[in-house]
Amino acid sequence: MLNKQINTAFIKRKGILSKETDSFRLFDGVGDGIADLFIDVFAGHWLVSYLDEKPVDAIECELPRKSLWFKKLDKTEKESAQCEEGDPAIGRIKIKENNVKYLVDLEIGYSQGIFLDQRDNRLEVRARSSGIRVLNCFSYTCAFSLVAALGSAVSTTSIDLSNSYLQWGKRNFQLNGIDLDHDDHYFCRGDVFEWLRQFRKKDRMFGGIILDPPSFSRVGRRGVFSAEKDYSSLVSEAAHLIEQGGWILASCNHRGVSSEKFVNALTIGIDNARRNIKTIDRKPMASDFSGEEYLKSFWIEIE
Repeated sequence: MLNKQINTAFIKRKGILSKETDSFRLFDGVGDGIADLFIDVFAGHWLVSYLDEKPVDAIECELPRKSLWFKKLDKTEKESAQCEEGDPAIGRIKIKENNVKYLVDLEIGYSQGIFLDQRDNRLEVRARSSGIRVLNCFSYTCAFSLVAALGSAVSTTSIDLSNSYLQWGKRNFQLNGIDLDHDDHYFCRGDVFEWLRQFRKKDRMFGGIILDPPSFSRVGRRGVFSAEKDYSSLVSEAAHLIEQGGWILASCNHRGVSSEKFVNALTIGIDNARRNIKTIDRKPMASDFSGEEYLKSFWIEIE
């Protein structure tokens, strides 16, 4: 029964696989008929994530694989995935998404280095970045910055608290042939709010800003950032830095924040910055994420 459901899920997603894209969500929990079971494919390597009980049946479908990994979803313990088929020494691998290369680590805890649910937004960031300066807040491994650079952005700036993730981002840039010694790409370690205030004092402006914070995050002297409580303040600080006619991509994956509540937070924040919204449009999740639409993403154009 399980394998039949997995095969049905794959048939629905066959169109995603191509010479340009080798990574996607194969099985998405309740959207494919089994709550709390998720299967991601990274360049032929399968990562099976589960909440409570590990699947006891063999996992198969018509899609061939190079290795099979299992990971229990536990944000507190952040357990490493365990390889049960294939070479456990694979470690970091290269994947492709819309012909952009990324480094992914199957062994690390909660996330593998890229959020597959943002694939369509990455494609749009690339299309919107030509000739502008792009700021990526809570940049993680700098995937949004990378596609902006490949989309001919004048410069990119990535902010994250973790130096290891910023270094990972630099390797992603280099993997795609971007010369960090001569091109205008900046990697800033520290609190996003502090950096935004510094940029404002220096009158540094951007044509595009990406806000994709975790639901909760440690942020320097502020303590803890909460998407539910602090998003209005975040978008307000960002709106001060947007050039006329520029855009903000604002995402929130907090399941406790509805689309209506999120739009309200965005509107309040931009109004507090005394900026005006020209358009605001919701971007649906990538088609392989067929379960709960937890990720809310809005593209905002600023007058």
